Parts: sequence; structure tokens; C-alpha cells
Amino acid sequence: MGRRGGLFPSTIRSAFRVVVFRLFLFQLILIFIACEVWGQDASTGALRGVVLDSQGAVISNADIVAIRVETGIRYYAATDSAGRFVVDLLPPGQYSARAEVEGMSPELSPVIRVEIGVAAQLTFKLKVAGPKEAITVTEVPRMAESNPSSVSALVDERAVKDLPLNGRRFTDLLLLAPGVTQDPRGLTSGSNGDLSYGGIRGYNTSFLVDGGDNNNGFYAQASGRYRAPYQFSDEVIQEFRVQSSGYGAESGRAGGAVVNVVTKSGTNQWHGSTFYYLRDSSLGGAAPPFVGFNPRDQQHQFGGTIGGPIQRGKTLLFAGYDQHIFNVPTVVEFANGSTTVVPQPGTYPSILDYEVCDPTIGGTACDQAQVLAAATQLSGNGGTFHAKLLGETGFVKLDRVLTPHQHLSARLSAARSYGTSNVLFDPGSPISNSATSANGEEDVATESASLSLVSGITPRLTSHLRTQFSRDLEQSFPNTTGVKTNIYSWVTGLGQSSTLPRQTREHRLHVAETFSLSRGRNEWKFGGDAMLTWDYNYFPSLYGGEYLFDDIHVDPFSFVPEHGGADSLKLTPLRAWAHTVMPSWNGTGWSGPPANLARYYVQNFGNPVSHPDSNDYSGFAQDTRTSDAAFHIEYRSALRSADVLKEGNAEQSAVAGGGEDAVATEEFCAASGNRVCVWR
Repeated sequence: MGRRGGLFPSTIRSAFRVVVFRLFLFQLILIFIACEVWGQDASTGALRGVVLDSQGAVISNADIVAIRVETGIRYYAATDSAGRFVVDLLPPGQYSARAEVEGMSPELSPVIRVEIGVAAQLTFKLKVAGPKEAITVTEVPRMAESNPSSVSALVDERAVKDLPLNGRRFTDLLLLAPGVTQDPRGLTSGSNGDLSYGGIRGYNTSFLVDGGDNNNGFYAQASGRYRAPYQFSDEVIQEFRVQSSGYGAESGRAGGAVVNVVTKSGTNQWHGSTFYYLRDSSLGGAAPPFVGFNPRDQQHQFGGTIGGPIQRGKTLLFAGYDQHIFNVPTVVEFANGSTTVVPQPGTYPSILDYEVCDPTIGGTACDQAQVLAAATQLSGNGGTFHAKLLGETGFVKLDRVLTPHQHLSARLSAARSYGTSNVLFDPGSPISNSATSANGEEDVATESASLSLVSGITPRLTSHLRTQFSRDLEQSFPNTTGVKTNIYSWVTGLGQSSTLPRQTREHRLHVAETFSLSRGRNEWKFGGDAMLTWDYNYFPSLYGGEYLFDDIHVDPFSFVPEHGGADSLKLTPLRAWAHTVMPSWNGTGWSGPPANLARYYVQNFGNPVSHPDSNDYSGFAQDTRTSDAAFHIEYRSALRSADVLKEGNAEQSAVAGGGEDAVATEEFCAASGNRVCVWR
């Protein structure tokens, strides 16, 4: 193998280094330009503006105080020599701003809503002080996005609360954003699974909650994936913004979109809420599509929140709990849409599922009783069966004002989902083509603990430090053990599922730091993060083996598989399965099956355990400059480690079978990837 550097000519690498170096020098020069702008990161907003006197001249060194209405927490800033100010890294919410300077009357702004990823712009006009007075600004603040070139959409608290949402998974509201569609991977009629942005697959989306990573690195999906109904209750979500292109440099690890979620905090007033939702098929409503009847379906969702001050204006608490109970039956249908198996008779040479003849004459092809008995046994797997999904989520958040310039936020959240026959579970459509024996119980538990510290180091320099430890534990157990059976044109799964049992455990530590530096018209953001991930994956796929019953040629007397011919007898998949599981007539009495007539047998071997651990390190620098021409620059650099270790999972496979010809078997083996195939 050649050296990695050999992929690029040395001249190209040298030119690339020169361009990057010159861009970096250009950014260093810009930082010394005397102007002012604003800053916010992935989970915050900002206030910015200018302070003028009655004649329109700028006022420097004016004191700016932004007060969050719900909590009374104050954030401080000051104007520069050009009269500009910025109050950055503000948690989304309602704010009132105040500007004052010695010898001038103070001025108050109207209540302003600061949204995630958006800066509200204000203009204060102070008058010479007379009698003690305060003037309120009546001009409506102008809102500006942090990245005006990005494509983004905001879903606020009112939308989360009021829009109807079956199942109460708040991320389903992302479908309201432009350019968002459902990704087929993991899609069911009751769960949107992954969401695609701009035609890019859903696993390229990154989810951030309060600035902390909320992704499952192993599956490349949100933590808990779509297997659990949700990880955060709608009642604890304040708002979230989705950006599908042009997002800031600090929002890395996403090729599709970045979803920034902000959770609620306590306020200076004690308040609470409770809720209960019931969905019951007995109350009316149409039957699920393609079912033909309305099976009993019942869903309960209930919970509540409470929040308030532990120490008014200093320490605030918010907590929530949500539980869901889904009783949704599973309707097992065979491939023809029926819940029973009705074999079709035939007469040689146009034989279907069985032949009608007198067994006393002799000949094992007289198999009406045998096939009908097998069909009755198979029909026991069709019909309506009980399935249940239970889950609960808990949430606690504590906000503390450490000093006038330091604010600490701590959050603990947990969610668990479990049930009965909930591996193949679809609340929107109960139809399944796999028997309940191929189903199983799935247990999903997600937990995260995070700390966030916002520090005003200087009036121009602000720090936002985030650290989070999370774990995503998922395990599944089969309803039964034994070899899986697949009968083409009838049922896709009998016996133990090929994907069960399954267990994945992911532990993740995320530490991130963002600095925001305002200097004149330039606003610098720079920082970095570290992501340490420990994964355990246990996946013995098809280690129990699988029989695949398809059309097969046999000797009409001995029923031994053969490659076909003028005198051979062709069996349908149902007939081949019947002769495998049921006794046969030997001329004088009933005896055991003559042979296993499965067309193929597949089984995997090897170590089912792997540890794809990874360490990710990245840094970024971004400069945003405002001018009359709205000049915008982003400069980003990142370093990602390559020490991803994958152990085990070195599977071997074997396929054995008899049938019509070896060519068909070769085609099957070729489509089976790296399996080793053996046939007679």
C-alpha cells in the first residue's frame, strides 16, 4: 500500500498550506479593527445595538443591563467608543434592557423575546438628565439571525405546546421546517424515524440539547434512536431551531442539519402543570389502513412539571415527569393479506400445494392430509396478538447565579422504554408479516447529566463552558429461541429473529468551550471540544441459523432434493415446509419427514462482540464582520482522531441447500455478501 500523502501531489499540499496561512493572517489583522458586533453560540441568543444622545451622537461607556423577565437574572455590558454594545450568550426567553450613563436619563426597552441563534437589535436615545425619570423605548426591536446565509426554522414553545402531535415526540415538528422530509430508515407509520434535510440522509443530522451532544455515535442517530417514543417530554422543551445549511463553525459533526434544543428553566414564581391524554379505539375512529377491522388500541400519556425559586433571583428549579403506556395489538397477516393459510390443490403435472389421491394406492406425493395439517399449524401464527410499549422520562434542571458575571446551569435527564413484543412495534399500523415468535422485548434507557457555565470575563469577552456525560443502553431479547424459518410467499419470519438478541451500550463524555470576543464590527468565536465515546456492541445476527423454503425440485417417490429434470417433482414453498415438519405416508403407515426440504440454510459464525470506541477532538475559529455590504467571513479548522477500534464481529457464514440448479444457488450466495456458500 502507498503512503497516505501520496494521494495528493506535493505542490497542491504546499499551495493549500500557503492559502490557509494567509487566510489565518488576514483574520488576525481583522481582530484589531475598532468596531463592534454581537455573539451567540448554538444554544443561545444575543442583544446588540447602539446608544445615542438626543442629537444622534454616540455615547461611549454607557452601562447596559439585560434582565430576564422570568427569572430576574441580570446580564451586563457596556458601550464602546462607537456607542455599540452587545450582550451575548443569553438563554432564550423574555428580556428587558436598560441603558444609562452619568448625566443622562436612563432608558428602558420594551420586553424583547430572545430566540435561539438570533440577535435582537436595539437603539437607545438618552436625554440630558432633569428630574429623576426613566423613558421606555417603544420601537419594536429588529431581529437578526447569527448566520444570515443559513437556512433555518424556529419551533417555539407555543408551537410545541399547542400543535397536535400524536405520540408527543417533539422532533416530529421538524417536518414543519422547509426542506425536511422523512428518511425511510427506521420509518414507521407511527414514528418519523430519521429526518432528511435537503435530500441528505438522516444520519448526517446532529442533535444538541442545551449546547451538549445528544447523539448516538454508533447508530448515527439521536440518543435513544427512534426505538423509544422520546427522550424529553414536550413539557420541558422551551424551543428548538433547525439549521440545514450555513450554520456556524462551532456546530460541527453534521453534514445535513443541526438541531439546537433548549430546555425550560425555573422562574421567580412557583408554577406547575399536569396533563393526561387518552387515545382509545373504542371511542370511535376509522380502522387502520389495510386491516379491515378496528383492533382494540389504547394509549395513555400523563405527567406534569413544577418550577420556581429556591432562592429568588439566585437559584431556580425546574422539574418534569412524563409517562406513556401504549397498548397496540399486532395483527399478523400472511403475504396474501389473510390471517389463515388455505393450501391450493392441484393435479399432476399442474400441482400446487398438494395432491388429492388415495394413499392406499401408494406414492408419497399423495399428501393432502399432510399439507392441510401443516397449514393448520401455520395458521396458528396469524391473527391478533397483544403488544405493549411502556416508558417514562424524568427531568431536573437547576440554575444558579454564582456572581453577577457567572451563571451555572445543571441538568439531569433520564428516559426508559420497555414492553411486550415491542421490537416489531408500530403504533400507527398494527400489521406485521412476521409471527410473534420472531418478535421480542426491547429495553432502551438513556441518561445524561450536564453542566453549563456562562462567564463574562470582560465586557467584550464571554465564555460558555459545557460538559456532559451521557449513556445510551439498548438491549433486545427474543420471544423464542431456535432456528428461524422463512416460507417465501407466506411468512417472512417464524422462530427466533435474525437480529435478536441484541445489545449496545454507549457511554459518551462531551466537553466544549466557546469564547465570544467582540471588537468593533468584528465578532470572533473560537473554541474547541472533546468527545470521548466508549461502545459495546453484541450482535449475533443469524447465529441461530435460518431455513429458507422456496420452490424446490425433488424425486417424486423418495422426496430427495435434486437439480430438476423431466421426472422431478416441483414443490411450492408451503408444500416443502409441510413435508419437512409433518409425517408422511410410507404405503403402510405414517412415518417421520423424509428430509429437510429447505432450499437454503444460512448461519453466521464468529465473535459477535465489538468495541468501536472513538476519541474526537476538534477546534474552530470564526469571525463575523458587519458592514454596509454585510460582509461575512467564516474560518474553521478541525482535528478528528482516527483511533476508532473495531474488534470482533468477524463473521463467517455458511449456506447449504438443494434445489433447482446450482446457478440459482450461486446467485443467492453472490447476493449474500461475504458469506461462504455450500450446496449439493
